[in-house]
Amino acid sequence: MTGITVVGNHDFVLGFQLAGIHTTYTEDNIEQRVAAILTEKNTDILVLHDEDYKKLSNPLRKKTNESVKPIVIAVGSLEEDDLRIRIKKVIGVDLYKK
Repeated sequence: MTGITVVGNHDFVLGFQLAGIHTTYTEDNIEQRVAAILTEKNTDILVLHDEDYKKLSNPLRKKTNESVKPIVIAVGSLEEDDLRIRIKKVIGVDLYKK
């Protein structure tokens, strides 16, 4: 079973809860929560809003970019190419190959 964790404000995580994802955190200090989740073994995918992702410190953002487990996905208005590159890095296949 894939462990999906969502971190963000109440409105952001609510949609994921309605979709059946039960591991969610509404945090004031997202930086600390993300750092803690990166060390957990039961999270395979960590979902953040891209605005929260941009607020992470540079060292933590670098850590999330290099993380394979959990893979960190920023949802929102980040460019599609960023997601494409990250998926390719994780699974080794360019799913969006033209």
